[in-house]
Amino acid sequence: MSSLTVLEEPVKFHLSLNVPDLARAVEFYALFFGRAPAKRHDDYAKFELDDPPVVFSLAPHPPGPGASLSHLGLRVASDDTIQTFRARLEAAGVCTQAQAGTTCGYALQNKLWVTDPFGNFWEVYRVEEDVRPEAVRRSTEGKAARTDAESGTSPQTQAVWEHFVTAPPPTRIPHRDAALDEVRLVGTFNADLTDAQRTLLISEAARVLKPGGKLVTHGLMSDRPFPGAQPEVPGLAAMVARVPVQTEPIVQFRRAGFVGVQVTQFTEKAWFTINGVELREVKLIAWKPAPAPATTETRPVLYKGPFARATVDGGHTFERGKRIAVPVAVWEQLRLGPVAEQFLFFEPAAGAPCAT
Repeated sequence: MSSLTVLEEPVKFHLSLNVPDLARAVEFYALFFGRAPAKRHDDYAKFELDDPPVVFSLAPHPPGPGASLSHLGLRVASDDTIQTFRARLEAAGVCTQAQAGTTCGYALQNKLWVTDPFGNFWEVYRVEEDVRPEAVRRSTEGKAARTDAESGTSPQTQAVWEHFVTAPPPTRIPHRDAALDEVRLVGTFNADLTDAQRTLLISEAARVLKPGGKLVTHGLMSDRPFPGAQPEVPGLAAMVARVPVQTEPIVQFRRAGFVGVQVTQFTEKAWFTINGVELREVKLIAWKPAPAPATTETRPVLYKGPFARATVDGGHTFERGKRIAVPVAVWEQLRLGPVAEQFLFFEPAAGAPCAT
């Protein structure tokens, strides 16, 4: 009696999504996955993915009430794969949102966000390393809020709190004064918040950050004000409620007392041009200043360039190649800040100079 050969298929995760427009869904997901559907009928479509092993199907039904889907994701092995997704989507005019070094799911991740035509959020992400709950401290309740001593673990170097564009603004960041190393406002200036809510959130960031702590914001910004109403941004319309002018966060950070504001990401090519206004991905970093010491001591610095003259927060002006003395607080701020490589810092003399 002959035996039958049994073909064992690898285990695959299956996900079925209800969509109101099957044709639009197939068009989007064929672009997103970079392949045609394995099956395509008037009432059903299916994508067979090998890496990752997923059976992804679409059914032409409106999402029912009480749906609890938060988002969907693909975990990949490299940043190059994330960039491949991004290039393919943006070449087709689909807007994406990049996040580098963000903390999510108690892990440090690089990721890319995109929405399908029906508002479902997708992330393509790579995990760099796990993050201990004590370093995240997202709430004041539960295990994630325990102190290092209570948890019996060694303290992490960085304590971080993050607000994401889709999250409601807190009336108070759930941390004590001067407790955090970094606060991240990811898309916060694109969220549907009032001026008062944004001002309060930045003020709260100043409260919870340690002296020398870092405030980061990342989002879509414009090169000038819009002549009329805020634009409807394709692809991320469900996430982007407003697009601020690039200088708005800088003004608000300085008004809240932050110093050393620096643009660390500014896409060369505009994502969109709407009514003559260019929209770009921008990332800004600012620091909470250390308290000024009760001393009149000064220390010399020399500005190396690249400009003939530079003025920093606080009004101090430096001419290239000229050595000048500044208060110790300014000296420390420059030495620890983002423009430290543009200066030479002279330590105080170890003793009195010898007489000649």
